[in-house]
Amino acid sequence: MSLWRYCPSDGRHLDIRSEPNIDGARSLNCLGAGDVFCARQEKQGAGNVLYLELADGRGWVFDHKPGFGRMCERYFVEEEDGPGSYAIIYDKLEVNRARSGGEVVGKLAAGGIVLVLEVSQVPEQQKVRARIEAPAGWITLVDTSNQLRCGVKSRKAVQARSERSACTVWG
Repeated sequence: MSLWRYCPSDGRHLDIRSEPNIDGARSLNCLGAGDVFCARQEKQGAGNVLYLELADGRGWVFDHKPGFGRMCERYFVEEEDGPGSYAIIYDKLEVNRARSGGEVVGKLAAGGIVLVLEVSQVPEQQKVRARIEAPAGWITLVDTSNQLRCGVKSRKAVQARSERSACTVWG
């Protein structure tokens, strides 16, 4: 799995496609400028366009659009995980009551911001887990078995935190 950041020159959102095609059907989801996401698959298409399938199943985006320019660039985590503000990059990320998992107390929407209070390695599950402030519980930051990352530290989190909440309870 690889990390990518949506970085349009015009600052507009990008509708996520339901198939690897620039003109493909649009899903109900989109990426905002600066959003980071984890790609499960990269697929080369016509015009040297690289299609990226979001790991959380929301659909496909593309690295550039012919005649328009770059849309997404590879993203690299530059600091170790630890307490602080994080942007959720995996849609419907489960929040569990216990560090080891178990009872689900909520789900977080991609693009939301959470405050991580503690980070813990859970070697037997091959996961890096984080205790968050709200909703109170534990999330998976990284599944090391497949390098799936579900949250990244966010420098702009303080501003974004006041604009939107990460917690969405899904039926």
